[in-house]
Amino acid sequence: MASDLILPVAGGLLGSMYLESRFLVSRDLQLVRVGTQAAIVTGARSLRDRLHFYYRFKDLAKSDPHRVFILFEGKPYTFGYMEKASNQLAHWLLAQDVEPKDVVSMMHQNHPTFFILLFAISKIGAIPSLINTNLANESLLHCIKISKAKLFLFDPVYEQQVATVRGQLMSHVSFFAYGEATETTELDFTACPTLTPSALKAYSTLDTEEKYLKGIGKNDAAFLIYTSGTTGLPKAAVFQHLRVSFGMVFTLICGIKKEDRVYCVLPLYHSSGLVITCLSSLQAGATIVLGRKFSARRFWNDCVDYKITMFTYIGEICRYLQSQPPHPKERNHQIRLILGNGLRPDVWNRFRDRFAIPKICEFYASTEAPTAMTNFNTSEFGAGAVGFRGYLCRLFRPDVRLIKIDPITEEPARPKKNNGLCLECKFGEQGELVVPVFLFGSLGFDGYYGNKEASNKNLLRNVFKKGDVYFRSGDLMRMDSDGFLYFDDRVGDTFRWKSENVATTEVAQVLGLYPGVAEANVYGALVPQHDGRVGMAAIALEEGKRLDFKDLYRYLCQQLPKYAVPVFIRIVPAMELTGTFKHQKGNYRNQGIDLDKVPVEQPMYWICGDTYVPFTLDDLRSIQDGVAKL
Repeated sequence: MASDLILPVAGGLLGSMYLESRFLVSRDLQLVRVGTQAAIVTGARSLRDRLHFYYRFKDLAKSDPHRVFILFEGKPYTFGYMEKASNQLAHWLLAQDVEPKDVVSMMHQNHPTFFILLFAISKIGAIPSLINTNLANESLLHCIKISKAKLFLFDPVYEQQVATVRGQLMSHVSFFAYGEATETTELDFTACPTLTPSALKAYSTLDTEEKYLKGIGKNDAAFLIYTSGTTGLPKAAVFQHLRVSFGMVFTLICGIKKEDRVYCVLPLYHSSGLVITCLSSLQAGATIVLGRKFSARRFWNDCVDYKITMFTYIGEICRYLQSQPPHPKERNHQIRLILGNGLRPDVWNRFRDRFAIPKICEFYASTEAPTAMTNFNTSEFGAGAVGFRGYLCRLFRPDVRLIKIDPITEEPARPKKNNGLCLECKFGEQGELVVPVFLFGSLGFDGYYGNKEASNKNLLRNVFKKGDVYFRSGDLMRMDSDGFLYFDDRVGDTFRWKSENVATTEVAQVLGLYPGVAEANVYGALVPQHDGRVGMAAIALEEGKRLDFKDLYRYLCQQLPKYAVPVFIRIVPAMELTGTFKHQKGNYRNQGIDLDKVPVEQPMYWICGDTYVPFTLDDLRSIQDGVAKL
């Protein structure tokens, strides 16, 4: 009898092993499980009229008020303290006639007062507008105007930036100073009112009425988060309550636990810092160890001293750490997981091996996109991928698709033989990621607040059939036959040179592996008397390093097609970045090879024979006159 069972059991086992090796079923099932749990949790919250994210904080504050919510520079801030402080500020906001759905702008650094104000605005049903702390002048003015904010609260450390716009807005926006310095001092820091302890003393620390948290719809705005502004003025993306709820349940994927200490040095005004790091930690009941800002020098000391078990990254943070000299504590930590996006393939395995990181959870998302992806990685298999969509997911839920893009127009290819519809990419082909807007269970796309024109630009119609609508991500990706997706570039960053398409990310990754190069920012620049854009690379060097230009050129020719080798190299002291650590290409691209625009302390070199040599004004004139040909 037992022998009769052996063959069927063995056959079933071998069959499941085949399915796993052939289709990676377990990864798909994990995505389905987590997606189902997130839908159940969000649905239950909605049915109970407790969808607002503040309920999670309130529940923990009531059940365990002495538990540490935030550890900041060695000082603990408990749930109970944060609740009372935000209650007091909420009552003050009500006294200023702030009503549900009103927008209140806040410009605050990474500090516990950020959360006190965020919770205060949110618990009365108003909408926090999270201002990038690097803004001033036109960009800051634009962000406040498009949000139609009723009040603007700012940390006094940004007084000079706020002063550039306050005079133009005082007639219809009330400005108040509130932040780290106002917590304990009675001094007025600005020309506008300051919320000192005595100013707030008259307001109750008791809970505000729960009616303000009721009736919240899934697509209602939880807060406004602004785009980086790399292609123009920032746009205010509506971050829906549904998206917040799904983001908080992200803990199910990466496995944040109540016992964890999560290190956050990402800016809180961005979704990666606020939602993916802090609100996900809140969902798990974990302690947030909040850093004022990223410091490569202090990073590993903090991780060891504060017993960090997990940290989040974005953009170039991992590259910065990788480029630092060995640190005595860089492997003497308790970190079991790192979570983030933008970990480049050329850094991925080297970073994990050097710093003894057991698990990497890379995710792909944007503030406004109606989808998200993850790659939970523990080995070289799938390293470098930003997400995964296996056979089953692609079959039953096709929420991630890649379409071919015309390299000249940078618009979707729509050949007549395909009835003007888009062409889907095959495995290994580069294409733009598009997401159906009306797919069942989709997060949806609510567009940009107060900017219908920009919202419509992100929508693509008649993609695979007449009448369908897709969200354009602007991201160029490839999917391999296993279902792993790899980020290549942004649409517009890929440029055409010598009748060939050059992917800037590919070139930057090759440059990033060359000894002595700390960072490389690759872009295409217009050149007089030439078609297309010439390849250029702004390079920041590791401290004390110099380039052997002949060896660099030989290396690039070995690693890249001839047309992709940067013709120009520009040495910069540090890379221009956005507030969320993304490379800022606009200035470099606009300055191009014009030496009158490039700072004199940033020398430029160009290819001459089998090496790079200094690029001079005489060389520039020879190009302008059509004498020199590239």
